[in-house]
Amino acid sequence: MHVLRSTKPFAAVAVLVALVGATATSSSQARPTATRLALDGVSFLPELALTSESRALGLMHRRKAPADGMLFVFPQAGSGGFWMKNTLVPLTIVFFDSRGQRVRRLSMVPCRRDPCPLYEPEKSYRFALELRASDTRPAKRLGPLRELRRLVRLAR
Repeated sequence: MHVLRSTKPFAAVAVLVALVGATATSSSQARPTATRLALDGVSFLPELALTSESRALGLMHRRKAPADGMLFVFPQAGSGGFWMKNTLVPLTIVFFDSRGQRVRRLSMVPCRRDPCPLYEPEKSYRFALELRASDTRPAKRLGPLRELRRLVRLAR
């Protein structure tokens, strides 16, 4: 899953090429890969995408999405879209604001050839949670707020 933070195609492609070519540093290896959160008040353990590198890779090339999904955490709020290039399984994406309130939920399908559709929330968000397409949780609230704030401090 590539995250496109810009709606300008050439800028987005340049950013993606730079992100995919970048290598992880030792400081990113010390960052958590999962954390216990609450989705609609129920505990869950999503994988985390805290770095630009992990957000660019997302769930690409996986044959199965994690049971509790992957949470993309951004250092700043934005409104850019996601695409499903090289993602093998259908997903649901839920966008949340800085307070953990859902701002949009979309269904996404795999894309193997360009041009791939862009899934945009059309609203500002701070977190994006990718879940299996079959996941029936309402995903209206993400928390707790103190843990979301801690994750934002770790995001880069």
